[in-house]
Amino acid sequence: MNANNDDISNRLRASLGAADAPTLGADIVTGAAERPAPHLVNRGRRAVVTGGLTLVAAAAVTTALVVTSPFQQAPLFTAAGGPGGNQEMSAAADSRMMVWTNYEYVPGSGLSTDTGSGHVYQLQRTGKPTEVAAAAAAALGLTGEAAESSYSTAEFPTYVVGPEDGSAPSVTVSWSGTGDWWYNDPAGYPQTYTCDDAGVCTELPVTENLAPSESDARAKAADIFAATGFDVDADDIRVTADDWQTVASASLVVDGTQTALEWTVVWGSTGLISSASGHSVAVVDKGSYGTVSAKDAVDRLADWRWFGAAGPEYQNGMNLMAASDLARTEDAPTTDIPATEAPSVEPTDGATTLPAEPVDPTVPTDPVPTDPMPEPTLVDPVPMPLPTPETVVVTVDEAHKTLLLTWDADGNAWLVPGFAMPHPDGWFNSVISLVEGVITLPEPVAIEPLNGEIAY
Repeated sequence: MNANNDDISNRLRASLGAADAPTLGADIVTGAAERPAPHLVNRGRRAVVTGGLTLVAAAAVTTALVVTSPFQQAPLFTAAGGPGGNQEMSAAADSRMMVWTNYEYVPGSGLSTDTGSGHVYQLQRTGKPTEVAAAAAAALGLTGEAAESSYSTAEFPTYVVGPEDGSAPSVTVSWSGTGDWWYNDPAGYPQTYTCDDAGVCTELPVTENLAPSESDARAKAADIFAATGFDVDADDIRVTADDWQTVASASLVVDGTQTALEWTVVWGSTGLISSASGHSVAVVDKGSYGTVSAKDAVDRLADWRWFGAAGPEYQNGMNLMAASDLARTEDAPTTDIPATEAPSVEPTDGATTLPAEPVDPTVPTDPVPTDPMPEPTLVDPVPMPLPTPETVVVTVDEAHKTLLLTWDADGNAWLVPGFAMPHPDGWFNSVISLVEGVITLPEPVAIEPLNGEIAY
């Protein structure tokens, strides 16, 4: 190193107050040009690269530094627009409309205020539709080649094995959404009524139920599900049965949570499989994202855009509510209503006769009109006042973390973190808990209030 370089080194040591600073070696200086420049350096000093020589100088930072996170991501997807775009949500909304009650939800003191995180999963279709149809057909004992359905479109490709008119067993695959398939056999449905020539129908009793037992149904359903790409333990299959049919169903389990996506097999009392259904999806983990607290999620219950369908453990309450509200007619108590008394007429020779009215021979008898009947006059419907919705304030004191099934604007299915919140009337509300910005919400739909009248 020459004298000029020694002088520069001495002046740098003096300016930095580093009496014991090491001597800069020639290999460091000559190799500086080959080293990459540092990034995101902000330690009160700045690195200056000049002609291959790196000099470190003191720098006073007097301006505010604004840093934009390089890890900020765009929303994962745009949620389906409109409350009618999701069958599960529409059913839940209809069930509340029937009781004509306006619920206002407030968080209770028992709800957590802790935020958290949860994984988002996309349910991507896997395989080919013709292969899915062939696998389902083979598992259900159906032969034939899969062909494109007559009502298949570019947006909703559909394939079928067997006839499309329901006259014989068939398997249909819809290659949109979750790639769902379904099987139907008209011979599997038992005949529940018989009708005579006059159109009078009589319910037939079940003489013999040939459907498999509960344990056999689980084993058979597990085999069918596995053959169609869904591996599930027989013990995890739910079975319900009555005199007419036996139903075996299983839910897709992700991260230890039963989701709303189900596979089902139904046997009629004939012993044949009357229907079956499933999906063809792969679960793709899209990462972990922030979630709001249970307390803050309560405010979203009034906004349908945050709805998601929960798994079977949070659906039973809705079924019980529907069963209690829609009780069968034969179970309802009867009320005796006295009939209006009719004039008593003595029978003659076993026949009932009415006294003849006197006929005036001077009054001509009107002939039966032969002209066509005049057109009926249409009248405006009579408006009837609508009942005033009852407002009920519900305090939410309990929330269960779960995964909710929701749909994007392109018809794809997702599983997102959410809460299931029990309602005091016996069902669960479910709400997505992702922080804002992870998914793009559709524009809110303004529901115009009725004018207080309904026409009949």
